[in-house]
Amino acid sequence: MTTLTDLGDINYAAVTAAAAVRLPLAGLWHSPLMFGRSWERHAGLSAEQMRRRPLPALFALAFVTALAGAFVLALLLGRDAGLATGALAGLLTGLGVAAGALLSSMAFEARPPRLIAIDAGFHTTIFTVTGAVLGAW
Repeated sequence: MTTLTDLGDINYAAVTAAAAVRLPLAGLWHSPLMFGRSWERHAGLSAEQMRRRPLPALFALAFVTALAGAFVLALLLGRDAGLATGALAGLLTGLGVAAGALLSSMAFEARPPRLIAIDAGFHTTIFTVTGAVLGAW
């Protein structure tokens, strides 16, 4: 087994860029153009609850967690992975780690299968794009 990438070899600009991609993709994914209405309904959120959310804090949390995910993926990928390898590693991480963890947790919470699919699909997509950005950089 190869070792993780040394911290000094991490491309921090690529990690930041990969994390920054998450916010517009999340906005699109959860918009009425894609899965927004279905996600709200299956999550059991009313329009009033959606309006009262502390958006600045939620966006900050989303960015910090995106940075963490991109950083870990960069540690695993190394500096010269390439776009295809990065995207594949992101896809596998999204499916095997993020979607797998969500499926397990949300199934025990008796969440609707449609909500699980929307959330697992989102995180798999995010990790795939993150890996692609890291690999291409």
